[in-house]
Amino acid sequence: MPTRTDTIEYVTIANTGNVTDFGNLTAARGEVSGCSSSVRGIIGGGNQSGGGGGSKNTIEYVTIASTGNATDFGDLTLGREDPGAASSSTRGVFAGGGATRRNTIDYVTIASTGNATDFGDLTTVKDGHAGTSSSTRAVFGGGHDGSTEGINVIEYITIDSTGNGTDFGDLTAGRYLVAATSNGHGGLQ
Repeated sequence: MPTRTDTIEYVTIANTGNVTDFGNLTAARGEVSGCSSSVRGIIGGGNQSGGGGGSKNTIEYVTIASTGNATDFGDLTLGREDPGAASSSTRGVFAGGGATRRNTIDYVTIASTGNATDFGDLTTVKDGHAGTSSSTRAVFGGGHDGSTEGINVIEYITIDSTGNGTDFGDLTAGRYLVAATSNGHGGLQ
């Protein structure tokens, strides 16, 4: 079982070097996901071992420009591990995930605090997938659907509206426990 930690670390992208301590989450968790605006980082979901174990619905935030501990933001609509996450400059989305795989998509307004709101549903239940985004569209790929560890499904949503995921295409091969990134124009997984 992976180690759960409350540690938040950062790098300065313009410089090479080791990570630096940023602060701590409110509790040690593993299998979390994150998204951000240029001002605020949002961390959601995950699981804890020990007395408070199981999938968590916790959402926390940090102010990116200054180090410090995470602060409670609100709750996801349901507990989940390994959700895919993506964001525009104003809205963050958490999709799928969970020890019991889910297809639920939630959204939050990054600049405020409060509980997540239902956005819609992914085309399939999954966890261990990755999300990436442009300023308008979030794309989710790969994952585990409960029967196949490493699916090749890619789907998308328009971040600033609500609705269900739409088929985008396929990965060249099924993948699970993946990461993704984007420069706003193209995504890598």
